[in-house]
Amino acid sequence: MVDAKVEEAINAIKEYIKKLEAKIAKKEAEIAKTKETSSALESEKISAVEKLRKMEQEMAELSSVYEEMKGRKDVEINLQEVMKLYVILTEQVLDGSSHIKLLTLLHGAKEIMTKSELSKASGIQPAATLRAIFDLRNNGLVTYNESNEETKLVRRLFD
Repeated sequence: MVDAKVEEAINAIKEYIKKLEAKIAKKEAEIAKTKETSSALESEKISAVEKLRKMEQEMAELSSVYEEMKGRKDVEINLQEVMKLYVILTEQVLDGSSHIKLLTLLHGAKEIMTKSELSKASGIQPAATLRAIFDLRNNGLVTYNESNEETKLVRRLFD
């Protein structure tokens, strides 16, 4: 009788240990997944920092050209041409920014476009499009109606 109770207690302890081992394995899998996600985010961060560094370098060069041209009296500088050059640098040389692409699209014939129209026209994933729309909205460049997903340009920056 005592042996049966001891045997029963040992079996209960073994079951408890199995449950704990299963929980540990599950947590280890979660940790591995989190480490993988962290690694991916770190590489994205490094890529973004590199793009920012390139953009800063290009802007410094553009600024030095502007200062050089500003000092010359025989050269007239057109601000729209400088903006067009900036857009070309951002879109083509620096792999493009979703924000610039969306602003460029909204400066076209249609000042109001839906999120899906912007996503299709720009070739940007819908989630990235929505993030860029929110960034532009938070900076006062566009308005966004969440009920019908329409984005409207607040004011034209260039023609």
